[in-house]
Amino acid sequence: MVKLINLPMFLRKKKPKRLYYPAKSKWYARPRRRPAVKRTSRRFKKGVRGFLKDLVKKSLYLVITGVIFGLLLTFLFFSSYFSVTNTEVIRENFNVDSAAIENKLNEFIGKNILFTPKSKIHKTIRTYFPEFAIIEVHKIFPSTLKIYLESHPIVANLRVYYVLPEPEKIVEEDFTELNKAIEELSGSDPNLTTLESLSPLTDEEIADPIFDIEEGDGPEPVEQRSLLNCIGQAIFDQEEDLELVAIIIRGLTQPIENREQVIPPEHMDYILETIQHFINMMGFDVLEVEYLSNAREIHLKTTNNLVIWISIERDFKDQINKLHTIYEPAELSKEDLSYIDLRVREKVIYCPQGSHCDQ
Repeated sequence: MVKLINLPMFLRKKKPKRLYYPAKSKWYARPRRRPAVKRTSRRFKKGVRGFLKDLVKKSLYLVITGVIFGLLLTFLFFSSYFSVTNTEVIRENFNVDSAAIENKLNEFIGKNILFTPKSKIHKTIRTYFPEFAIIEVHKIFPSTLKIYLESHPIVANLRVYYVLPEPEKIVEEDFTELNKAIEELSGSDPNLTTLESLSPLTDEEIADPIFDIEEGDGPEPVEQRSLLNCIGQAIFDQEEDLELVAIIIRGLTQPIENREQVIPPEHMDYILETIQHFINMMGFDVLEVEYLSNAREIHLKTTNNLVIWISIERDFKDQINKLHTIYEPAELSKEDLSYIDLRVREKVIYCPQGSHCDQ
């Protein structure tokens, strides 16, 4: 007879994990597989009538959705509810004429605010009013355009001198041709009593009673004063600022207008950077700058009445640095100079007052 020995728990064989409760009290290590279920086609379970009914419902749903969407688009496109009726201009400088800007923006009145691009409004303002540095366009629904404007900063006073061109004078050859014509008329028909007394006039007899021409140096140039912003535009609607440097332009033949581009932006940047570098290197304050566009140069006039000639076509740092290098060793501060020319490469040319170069 076989006797069963009860082994301790740690020596007994571990039972498999219980995955489910079978009908019989046995332990199974393998899960039970579910029987395969065959899918039956339900395509025509409701029949043809049910299929057509579902098709009609879906079609009706699509039609209603399309009609609502079309009405919504029609309302957005053609309704006057979203038409622009008002424009507001907000500016940080109250000297700016907002009425002129609003008049230019009237071309957007009546247009749909939803489909009016901000870039087009921005381009319109930039084209007609380039003096603004920052332009922000905001749409306030349903019908308002709000424009925020910030002008370019004022950096200098502007003084412009112009001389209007003189009217054309009658040339002596014209008088000669007139005398020939009078001679031909007087000799063509001697019976004309009205022409018998006519005689050729000299140039002096014709010119003296009509013109009173005096020889001289010409008319005095007319001065215009305004402000100048950082991009080179003349601004007339503000008073002159005495703390700013003055930029002088001579030799114009016509007066300048408000917001006219007097100096190109790249030249304006060159002038401002040159003034700042000159003050930092030399320690002299600059009172005024004469801009010569044809000669492509600028003349800086300092507080000690010294004029510095600088070429726009060369680097201003190289020109000022070479002056700073020799100014003290050459004791130029003790000289009574009319101007110092820095335009020539690696040379500093100076002209004493009263010499032939100062004529």
